[in-house]
Amino acid sequence: MPDLQQTEADIQISKCIDEERSFAVIAGAGSGKTTSLIEALKKIREAQGRQLREHGQKVVCITYTNRAVGVISSRLGYDELYAVTTLHGFLWGEVSRFQTALREALIEHVVPAHIEKAEQDDNGGNSKKSISARKKVERLREELAELIEHSPPVKYEETTVSDYSKCVLNHDDIIDVASYLIAEKPMLQKGLGFKYPFIFVDEAQDTFPQVMAALNSVCAKEGLPIIGYFGDPMQQIYDKRAGDFAGPDGSETISKQENFRCSVSVINLLNKLRDDVEQFPAGKNADVMGSVEITIAQSPDPEGPRKTYTSEQLDHVSGMFHQEMENWHWQDIASVKKLFLARQMIARRLNFSKLHRLFTGVYSSSRSQSGYEDGTHYLLKPFVEVIYPLMSARAKGESKVILEVLRQTSPAFSPSGVNRGKSLKQMLNRADEISSKLAELWGGATTKEILKYCEDSDLLQLSDRLSSQLKRDAREEFDVDDEDHQRDKGDWLADEFFEMDCSEIGPYVDFLGENSPFSTQHGSKGEEYPNVLVVIDDIEAAWNNYSFGKTLTPITAGDPTERQAELTRKLAYVCFSRAEVNLRVLFFSLNPKDAGRELIDRGLFGEEQVSYI
Repeated sequence: MPDLQQTEADIQISKCIDEERSFAVIAGAGSGKTTSLIEALKKIREAQGRQLREHGQKVVCITYTNRAVGVISSRLGYDELYAVTTLHGFLWGEVSRFQTALREALIEHVVPAHIEKAEQDDNGGNSKKSISARKKVERLREELAELIEHSPPVKYEETTVSDYSKCVLNHDDIIDVASYLIAEKPMLQKGLGFKYPFIFVDEAQDTFPQVMAALNSVCAKEGLPIIGYFGDPMQQIYDKRAGDFAGPDGSETISKQENFRCSVSVINLLNKLRDDVEQFPAGKNADVMGSVEITIAQSPDPEGPRKTYTSEQLDHVSGMFHQEMENWHWQDIASVKKLFLARQMIARRLNFSKLHRLFTGVYSSSRSQSGYEDGTHYLLKPFVEVIYPLMSARAKGESKVILEVLRQTSPAFSPSGVNRGKSLKQMLNRADEISSKLAELWGGATTKEILKYCEDSDLLQLSDRLSSQLKRDAREEFDVDDEDHQRDKGDWLADEFFEMDCSEIGPYVDFLGENSPFSTQHGSKGEEYPNVLVVIDDIEAAWNNYSFGKTLTPITAGDPTERQAELTRKLAYVCFSRAEVNLRVLFFSLNPKDAGRELIDRGLFGEEQVSYI
């Protein structure tokens, strides 16, 4: 909604705020959801801001990522009236001071629930699953006994497996324990309701069911506090999330049907993928017809292990991709965004496959994988923010850029540091000396050797965690069934990373910085591009949870599971809706002609939109 045109949905949102009634906004792709959210937040400031400030109250806006926190805060002028936060940050911030209640929740609810689940995995036999389940039950009971006896303070740490004996909780437990406390403690509900008379939840489809139930319990009565959800069930692509969200009883459901992003042709396709909201073109794109075409390619019969492609077959598939880019005359167009099913498909094409396997493999957790995906993982951050930018600037001969990077990040080059009295020429010479040494190491040294050089030369102030990892000895062989090893598997991840050279760092950082035309379908969520190419190849993606072939062409490829169909249809909607004007789909199938005919017969595409290679 770039022109701030007020829609019918915005009028209904405003009315709910005036009448102090909770609501849920179902907003399709390109509908201007974030703008509606921002304008609703601004309305509260205009109408009640002074009163809220006098009472020490805030308007909370819970969103999904730190990036979204920054965007929303910026558009609100960083006004302290608003508490804009991630879900985990909000929950832990509100319950962390209730230490006694937290321990009680762990003892009475969280740990017993984990024990019960583990017991269900034990059928009494000698299978690996049953043995592992019995070990887990034994460990949890021991930790529960320790927790009851010693009552240590509850802490939240970045760890894969919680240690309840020490009251160390992981990412997932914060969701469970905080939701439980909010839902079960009337005094906590009352306190939250007074502190935050207005609670807004962005990307509501990606929150958790237990969190939604807890927040609804805070806003269950008439009047303030009220809760407003903003999201789209069709864009729920993460597992174990609410998806179909709704406010407490008596709340209003509001549909936002405009699409300010996509061309008419793209909107027509999107409307065929869902039946809850029918969008119509609005704003500047209302008269933009655009185009949608799908090319169905002959997929090689997989000859690799577990029905995957061999290296030769991967080369063949890549060749077909480049061929079709030429057929569309899209090979030299900078505005084309290429979306792939999985990051591994991009990592293979951009040459950072080993790095990808490490941060998505056995030593990784959901949190470390998330840090890898956005470049914030503590092992990668020095390379993303400092080391590779230095190497890139050196390769381009940009000596002043090198000095600027160093001034912003290096203790040795800080304006208030030890070299503050030296002349610009002296500092440029020192910068050239350091970048020359880094370039020499970059060519063949390990990441560990480079990080140690940066630390020893005072080039970087490494985090305590990274510094301690560099100092310790490598761990012994990893045992996937050992709970202690699972808890500390980040050590093995660091060990593997420290043995790598830097050849894959550059392509990875360029990808992060969007200096490549590639993206994953998950990674493109919320983005928009004039021209979008979606590459669909279930075999190369090697997913179990998704099957585009079965979902879009079930007669040809076989029926999907109910879960596969739901997830895949949503992911298709997410990636197709990125296109502002033109959409191209390259769909690999073992039976292209049959697949094409089925797509036409189902009404997803017209005869004129389908071609084959």
